Parts: sequence; C-alpha cells; structure tokens
Amino acid sequence: MSAIPPLGPGANRSGAQRARTHVAIQYDRHVLSFVVGLIVGASLVGLMAILIAPSRRVRAERPLPRDVETSLLLGQDPDAVAAAEAPPEPDHPAPYSPNDLAELRRLSSESRGRRKR
Repeated sequence: MSAIPPLGPGANRSGAQRARTHVAIQYDRHVLSFVVGLIVGASLVGLMAILIAPSRRVRAERPLPRDVETSLLLGQDPDAVAAAEAPPEPDHPAPYSPNDLAELRRLSSESRGRRKR
C-alpha cells in the first residue's frame, strides 16, 4: 500500500473499483486482433519479399574467385592484397641442351633447302 493517498474522483471508491484500469479509448477486441494480424501479416510478406526476391539474381551471378572470397571473409581489401602480390614473372623456357640446339639447326637448314627448290 502506498503512503500517498489517491487523489481525484476515484479517491473514495472501494478497492475493487479502484483496481480497474482506466482506458481513454476502448476498441472492440475483434477489431484490435484484426489490425494486429494485418500488421503482422504485412510485415511477414515484406520480410519474405526482401529475402526471396533477389535470390534469382544472386544465383545468376558468377561466383567470386576463391582467393577473393577468402580475403573478403578475412576482412582484407582484395585490391590491396592483389597490389601487394608480386606480378607473375614471364615463363622463360629452360636453357636448351646442345642436342636440342643441333636439332633446331638441322630443322632450319632443311626448311631453307626446301625453299630454294
């Protein structure tokens, strides 16, 4: 029980009447449940549209390369990671052995001989 006595028009009422809550606007329970259901239903439809609608476009996109996906998941900037890597060196053939050089000379001399004829 409160130490401060209640004020206002209901100050002298009995405890049963005082326990009833005061409602400024009363709605019919059926109307209230309909409105709440409408709001919840519209929210669910909106959520489904947000989740499902872009899925076809997302599935149609090409997947990211594995290294780019990994760097994104690790929180790294893929452009900075790509710039930090050394550019690939051009492939140089292995040095020719003396037998390979002799074979190349033989092939070139054969092709020259065929052209002269």
